[in-house]
Amino acid sequence: MDYLDLPGGRFAYIDKGRGYPVLLLHGLGSSLLDWQPQIEHLARCCRVLALDVRGHGESEPLRAPVNMSELAGDVADFIHAMAIDPCIVVGISMGGMLTFQLLTEQPQLVRAAVVINSAPSFVVDSWKVRTQVWLRLGLVRLFGLPGLARMLAGKLFPKPEQQALRELVAQRIAGNDPVSYMHAMRAIPGWSTLPAVAQVETPLLVVCGDRDYTPVAVKEAYVAQLRNAHLEVVEDSGHATPLDQPERLNLLLEEFIAEHSAALPA
Repeated sequence: MDYLDLPGGRFAYIDKGRGYPVLLLHGLGSSLLDWQPQIEHLARCCRVLALDVRGHGESEPLRAPVNMSELAGDVADFIHAMAIDPCIVVGISMGGMLTFQLLTEQPQLVRAAVVINSAPSFVVDSWKVRTQVWLRLGLVRLFGLPGLARMLAGKLFPKPEQQALRELVAQRIAGNDPVSYMHAMRAIPGWSTLPAVAQVETPLLVVCGDRDYTPVAVKEAYVAQLRNAHLEVVEDSGHATPLDQPERLNLLLEEFIAEHSAALPA
């Protein structure tokens, strides 16, 4: 683990391998550690960087409200500081949202992008969505992050043979700073990059687990609005595709990276 001081604070990251730079962005309540299967695989063919987003892992905690533009600004600062622009950005869930935000605000930093089990907006436009947001916030208040972690891990990895993954991810979620977690979570409801991201020409691969929280049809609908996007569905996968289907995801990433870095200098 390495550390870098940026305008947003102190950030933890991993930098491994040689070749074209690929930046990995994790989801809410996660950290760069969840990318380990991808880091080890991709470092054989490219330079892999994984960042702990502000308020997560070993990066700067959040002590005040924050928005998605500010968190994406941290990512942009990291890209500049590491001199890796334009890089290929890969983001899952909230990390995918930050990828969309980066594409709308500083597209010149991104050569191509992959978003996994994510979306370009989180519009609170129904009582169902409002209830889901209130429920998550309420669970944290009532049971703390350890209680929420057990529930989430059970949904992410429901199979008996996934017990080791359940325990590992539950431990990681429970280890979050609760204040940082709440600030990061509150940045998501009402956020949207549409329609701006629909005008972006950057090549985009959208990866969706067939058992993700939101149906495949939701991804199909927003991919149809984008100019240069392609959808790949990973079978027998939930929201945590990098962990429950690492081999399939690694192959998709390897092919996409090869396609969009082959003609560019390392």
